[in-house]
Amino acid sequence: MKRAVVRGIWGAALVLAMSACNFITGASEFEVDGDGGGASDGAGAAGPTGSGAGDPGPAGPGPSGAGPATSTGSMMVVCGDAMCSPGEDCVSCSDDCGACAATCGDATCQSDETCVSCPGDCGTCPAQCGNAVCEAGEDCASCAGDCGACAPTCGDGVCNGGETCMTCAGDCGACGPTCGDGTCDANEDCGSCASDCGACPTCGGAGDATTTLDAEEQAFLVLINNYHASNGLGALTACTSLSRAAQGHSEDMRDNNYFSHTGLNGSTPWDRACDACYDLGCGPQTAMAENIAAGNSGAQGTFTQWQNSPGHNANMLGGSFTQIGIGRATGGGQYGSYWTNVFGGASEPSCN
Repeated sequence: MKRAVVRGIWGAALVLAMSACNFITGASEFEVDGDGGGASDGAGAAGPTGSGAGDPGPAGPGPSGAGPATSTGSMMVVCGDAMCSPGEDCVSCSDDCGACAATCGDATCQSDETCVSCPGDCGTCPAQCGNAVCEAGEDCASCAGDCGACAPTCGDGVCNGGETCMTCAGDCGACGPTCGDGTCDANEDCGSCASDCGACPTCGGAGDATTTLDAEEQAFLVLINNYHASNGLGALTACTSLSRAAQGHSEDMRDNNYFSHTGLNGSTPWDRACDACYDLGCGPQTAMAENIAAGNSGAQGTFTQWQNSPGHNANMLGGSFTQIGIGRATGGGQYGSYWTNVFGGASEPSCN
């Protein structure tokens, strides 16, 4: 049977059939406190009695011409009454209806032609707000009735449709922190937004593959929590970062064939927990303890080792602890199998 040494803070080395060793903070209860329109063409003018076809009349915007005076039913049309009545036009009665327009289309804007009666000669009329046409020279600001309402304006004090906190923070308020905006905001960190805050430092200890609890480590968790329950204590929760630290230490002892709470690099249990990203271990800032054992590959054998040692048993039943890290490494070193438990007083994000 392989021999192993027991090392603890209380005394020197002892020679046992199986080895176990515990280490605690040394504080009371194992705790460390911390802090448009267009023209029309006229028809021929009739003779004085209103009959006859007449000759073709000049082009113009007015209605078809008739003789100077005629009757239409019971109404008398009189040229010179200052009223351009039906049957009168610029040809038959210019006094009432005005002079006829010059020929539209001669490329000259005559005095009696306008942009309305002859835009080809006189040009397009200026835009007119209210004609239901958004013409050149009109826009949403000068004529919303023709051209439609203007798009929302940033800075008018109203968060209009089409404006957001990103396009117009003055009207809509500042946006909440957004991962990818290039700023490491208050509720972002290297874990939640590495693109803004930078990559997290690599955690020390074991890799992901061996940090995950294997069957024997899961069995140990059941054993210790049943032990807690029988002693009126709450269950311990497996903490990933503490298991990373525990597994890393077990692997280091196996690979380098030593057995100690102090790592070959001089690290303490709290140093290793801190390095494995359990931030409360930096100091430490919470109650912490460590048990190590060697020689038994199974959970029950190791549990019994620690249960039968007062110091180790006290750690397993420490009322200040809520978290546990479990690490088992087999297949090497003087003892073949190495176990480490790391206890912590509080959970933190790295535990998940």
